Amino acid sequence: MADVNEKQTARGSNGFSNAAGASATVLADPFNRKVESHLGDRVILKPLTRWNEAYKEFPRYVMEYLVSRYVDASEPVAGQRKIDKILSEHYTESAKKELIKSRIKENGEYTLLGQLTVRLDQARDHYWADVPALGDNTVRVGPKVLEQYREVLMTSGAWGTMVIEYDATYEIKSRKYPFYVREFTPLQYTRLDLDDYIAKRPLFTEDEWLDLLVQSIGFNPARFDRRVKMLMLLRLVPFVEANYNLIELGPRETGKTYTFRNTSNRSFVVSGGKATPATLFYNQATRKLGVIGLKQVVFFDEIASTRFDDAEASVSVLKDYMQTGKFTRGDQEFSAQCSVVLGGNIDTDVAQQQPAAHYRHLFEVLPIELQDAAFLDRIHAYLPGWEMPKIRPENYATGYGFLTDYMAEIFSELRRRNFQTHVAAWMNLHNMTGRNQDALKKTVAGLLKLLHPHRTPETLQREEIAPLAEIAVEMRQRVTNQLAKMLPAEFGSVDYSYTLTQE
Repeated sequence: MADVNEKQTARGSNGFSNAAGASATVLADPFNRKVESHLGDRVILKPLTRWNEAYKEFPRYVMEYLVSRYVDASEPVAGQRKIDKILSEHYTESAKKELIKSRIKENGEYTLLGQLTVRLDQARDHYWADVPALGDNTVRVGPKVLEQYREVLMTSGAWGTMVIEYDATYEIKSRKYPFYVREFTPLQYTRLDLDDYIAKRPLFTEDEWLDLLVQSIGFNPARFDRRVKMLMLLRLVPFVEANYNLIELGPRETGKTYTFRNTSNRSFVVSGGKATPATLFYNQATRKLGVIGLKQVVFFDEIASTRFDDAEASVSVLKDYMQTGKFTRGDQEFSAQCSVVLGGNIDTDVAQQQPAAHYRHLFEVLPIELQDAAFLDRIHAYLPGWEMPKIRPENYATGYGFLTDYMAEIFSELRRRNFQTHVAAWMNLHNMTGRNQDALKKTVAGLLKLLHPHRTPETLQREEIAPLAEIAVEMRQRVTNQLAKMLPAEFGSVDYSYTLTQE
């Protein structure tokens, strides 16, 4: 372990030294000074969280929490060494889990850094903690831990430091359960106030707020034009709008996976391979919900190489869920608010920023079982990934952005706000089908939550909603245009006319 830590310290110190040099320039920038002044404890200088690859096994929000707590932007190296010490003393790779178990037994207790989730075992009327660092999902959990952190531990789970005790006398039906989580300290932002977040929005112009959001997800807004920044914002709509269905196909290395893996611990990335009804929806054998029942966003990465086990049943259930927000397994029906995002690669003409001409339609790269018109018609927006630039190091954020965990919690709270009332007050959608209306309402509502969370239907301005309505129509129309190539008789004459009626 020592040699690894020395490498981490060496690499980290160099990265932090570079960040320290850059921080003086950043702090002299008026916009970054404004962000730091108004948002202080909920923002972080993003370059400080990206100092080396040695910590890539940790979620970004964990490293940001540690950096925000221990690192001074003007003199970062000392803080980095403190983080090195914490991680070396309390974090252990899963390969050493048997050694950690032994230490807990021999010492009576041990402080461990890792992920913790809790579930209720109804058959035994018992709460169990799942501690991946121990390779054990039947760890007892203290009542104080449950009382303080029940909601997060029983939904998304959390990273943190935990004190684990050993008690060889505890058993149920002659089986011993010696490990016990006595204390837990989450590595997350806990001072959440959505009303305060909303109250800060009028302190910034629309362009400044857009730049702040782009910087918060790790990118440098100065490197992109407004069109690209708005497409980056569209990627965030599934985080703030429940049951939102999005597809993005484009070239590799444009930040798709990066965004959905790092924006919230309530998102889950399905990385190609096999997807089954049990893992996605509900495992009837174990009686456990799948990721769509547990998470707020599920991103199907490399969708072209994803294979659906029992394809007819899987896609049928997914299709029904994307329309109704409900799914049935056996004799049970479940409701969920998880957004579904499909992401993948498509050949492009780089010079023209267009998909390659050889495609018959722009859903052609999907698995054949997903090239079903009824399934595709449930997608609310098709983001043109071929317009997104390659994400290179020079495109990474250089200034202040929201702490990832803080932003994730804000996004989760915004999901509960109904901004479709804003859309209904402003947009007359004329003769559109119900599915097209739903798509536009959800896209505009999500973008409004991101850009204008402080607005009511009465205070919203025409110049604020008009460009969002145009984006929503474009993204939905791309879906039906491709469906028209597949089924021209059914989708060949879709009407997207609308008017903004409120003055």
